[in-house]
Amino acid sequence: MVFKYLAISLLLSSAEAAKSCRALAMSGGGSKGSYEIGGLWGLVKTDPNPEKYAWDVVTGVSAGSLNTAIVTGFAPG
Repeated sequence: MVFKYLAISLLLSSAEAAKSCRALAMSGGGSKGSYEIGGLWGLVKTDPNPEKYAWDVVTGVSAGSLNTAIVTGFAPG
Protein backbone atom coordinates (compact mmCIF):
# COMPACT_ATOMS: atom_id res chain seq x y z
CA MET A 1 0.00 0.00 0.00
CA VAL A 2 2.86 2.36 0.82
CA PHE A 3 4.44 1.66 -2.58
CA LYS A 4 1.18 2.61 -4.30
CA TYR A 5 1.11 6.02 -2.59
CA LEU A 6 4.81 6.55 -3.26
CA ALA A 7 4.35 5.80 -6.97
CA ILE A 8 1.36 8.14 -7.20
CA SER A 9 3.21 10.95 -5.43
CA LEU A 10 6.21 10.52 -7.74
CA LEU A 11 3.95 10.69 -10.78
CA LEU A 12 2.23 13.79 -9.47
CA SER A 13 5.49 15.54 -8.63
CA SER A 14 6.93 14.81 -12.08
CA ALA A 15 3.71 16.01 -13.69
CA GLU A 16 3.82 19.24 -11.70
CA ALA A 17 7.42 19.84 -12.71
CA ALA A 18 6.66 19.26 -16.38
CA LYS A 19 3.21 20.94 -16.21
CA SER A 20 1.86 18.13 -18.36
CA CYS A 21 1.79 14.37 -18.33
CA ARG A 22 0.96 12.35 -21.41
CA ALA A 23 -0.28 8.81 -20.89
CA LEU A 24 -1.08 5.94 -23.22
CA ALA A 25 -3.49 3.28 -21.93
CA MET A 26 -3.96 0.19 -24.08
CA SER A 27 -6.90 -2.14 -23.69
CA GLY A 28 -6.85 -5.90 -23.83
CA GLY A 29 -8.79 -8.41 -25.80
CA GLY A 30 -7.04 -10.68 -28.28
CA SER A 31 -7.61 -9.27 -31.75
CA LYS A 32 -7.94 -5.74 -30.38
CA GLY A 33 -4.26 -5.93 -29.46
CA SER A 34 -3.14 -6.42 -33.06
CA TYR A 35 -5.47 -3.66 -34.26
CA GLU A 36 -4.20 -1.39 -31.50
CA ILE A 37 -0.49 -1.80 -32.27
CA GLY A 38 -1.18 -1.45 -36.01
CA GLY A 39 -3.04 1.81 -35.45
CA LEU A 40 -0.28 3.08 -33.20
CA TRP A 41 2.38 2.16 -35.75
CA GLY A 42 0.41 3.98 -38.47
CA LEU A 43 0.14 7.13 -36.35
CA VAL A 44 3.83 7.25 -35.53
CA LYS A 45 5.07 6.38 -39.02
CA THR A 46 2.80 8.67 -41.04
CA ASP A 47 2.76 11.75 -38.82
CA PRO A 48 5.32 14.39 -39.83
CA ASN A 49 5.83 15.22 -36.13
CA PRO A 50 6.27 11.87 -34.31
CA GLU A 51 7.80 13.58 -31.25
CA LYS A 52 4.29 14.29 -29.96
CA TYR A 53 3.98 10.56 -29.29
CA ALA A 54 6.52 10.65 -26.45
CA TRP A 55 4.39 9.40 -23.54
CA ASP A 56 5.33 9.83 -19.89
CA VAL A 57 3.26 6.84 -18.75
CA VAL A 58 2.41 3.73 -20.78
CA THR A 59 0.11 1.05 -19.39
CA GLY A 60 -1.94 -1.84 -20.69
CA VAL A 61 -4.02 -4.88 -19.79
CA SER A 62 -3.83 -8.36 -21.36
CA ALA A 63 -2.95 -7.89 -25.06
CA GLY A 64 -2.37 -4.20 -24.28
CA SER A 65 0.36 -5.18 -21.83
CA LEU A 66 2.19 -6.98 -24.64
CA ASN A 67 1.90 -3.83 -26.74
CA THR A 68 3.13 -1.82 -23.75
CA ALA A 69 6.26 -3.97 -23.65
CA ILE A 70 6.83 -3.27 -27.34
CA VAL A 71 6.27 0.49 -27.02
CA THR A 72 8.51 0.87 -23.98
CA GLY A 73 11.34 -0.92 -25.79
CA PHE A 74 11.97 2.24 -27.84
CA ALA A 75 13.25 5.66 -26.86
CA PRO A 76 10.58 8.34 -26.34
CA GLY A 77 9.52 9.96 -29.58
